[in-house]
Amino acid sequence: MSDLLDYHIALNSLLETHQPLEGEEMVGLTQLGQRVLARDILVQHDVPAFDNSAMDGYAINGNACGSWQVVQRIAAGDVAGEGLQYGQAARIFTGAPIPAGTTAVLMQERVVLDAGGQSISYEPGEGRAVIQDGLNIRRQAEELRQGTTLLSRQQRITPAIIGLLSTQGYTEVACVPQVRVTVFSSGNELVPPGEPLTPGKIYDSNRQMISAMLRAEGYVVIDGGILPDELASTRQALERAARESDAIVCSGGVSVGEEDHLKTALEQVGELTQWRLLIKPGKPFTWGRIGDCRVFMLPGNPVSSLVTFRQLAFPAMQRMAGLPPEQARPWQLTARADFSRSKIDTRREFVRVMLSAGPDGVLRVKPMQQQGSNMLSGAAFATGLAEVPPGVPVEQDMELVVYPLTERF
Repeated sequence: MSDLLDYHIALNSLLETHQPLEGEEMVGLTQLGQRVLARDILVQHDVPAFDNSAMDGYAINGNACGSWQVVQRIAAGDVAGEGLQYGQAARIFTGAPIPAGTTAVLMQERVVLDAGGQSISYEPGEGRAVIQDGLNIRRQAEELRQGTTLLSRQQRITPAIIGLLSTQGYTEVACVPQVRVTVFSSGNELVPPGEPLTPGKIYDSNRQMISAMLRAEGYVVIDGGILPDELASTRQALERAARESDAIVCSGGVSVGEEDHLKTALEQVGELTQWRLLIKPGKPFTWGRIGDCRVFMLPGNPVSSLVTFRQLAFPAMQRMAGLPPEQARPWQLTARADFSRSKIDTRREFVRVMLSAGPDGVLRVKPMQQQGSNMLSGAAFATGLAEVPPGVPVEQDMELVVYPLTERF
């Protein structure tokens, strides 16, 4: 197996050789989810835009006064009234502008009003006898200052970042162009879900699975359909897809059988970069290019297709979408094995597991019962992939690298 490439070498190669798409496009706020910034975004307005109160209470002038006369009332959205003189106070609410002369804001829970509501005194809490200058005042630009960098290029847009852009008045920003991906399945045995299942046929699941994962991450998906086990048709379909796509993902037809034509077709119309990896499942994973279009060929077994897509093809496409290499890598954490296995494998294995936190708060993993590369039911309910290095038995409580498959587990 000396000609087989290790997973981590393959991943590093993919991250190094795949680059963000050239150019940029302006994208509106409502369409920004999962997109990646093409250039830095600057702060347009100070945050806060003016000195304001951090809580409901009273703005005062003169921290050492024993009492203050209430002379005005300022709510959020109001314009700050006349400045406060020494010994004066203003009833003020959270977010309201601070009047000139204010030395501190007293929280209303610490203030005692006189019978007529015209003056206040302060009841400090334990250890708070001295009123500090600037108490409970949010100063202008203490969070963000106009002209500084708000967001850096290569930043992936999340809902919170959309909110942040909104606070700055942005309605659109420049993003890396959206990656267009054509997704094929390959094999005469495949039929689309919904059609009659005749003898010798199976339903096509990989194309739907891969397409769903791509759409969830903000990619434009083009349904390439099912490729027949025929070289000329496969070659023509790849050439056609390469003209309208930034990337092509195929599953099946990439092994060494007489009816597996994808690898040969790619060599005829483009460039084959790598074929076969030292991993389990997913050894016959292939990648290359047709002109500027990147091509990823996944094994036909559903679990092998899932693993190689998530661990290899998708990180490469994350680079194409604009993410830096360190962010394009599959998210990983460590957990302790809640199982043991003496059998060793010469390949690096990605075991489908369930992640859970024990009473001690330590993450632990248990393998799913269905570990076959054709058993999608095991992978469908797994919450992670546990990486087992080649030639290493698994011992109870052994620390393993785990790649979560879900956000919650």
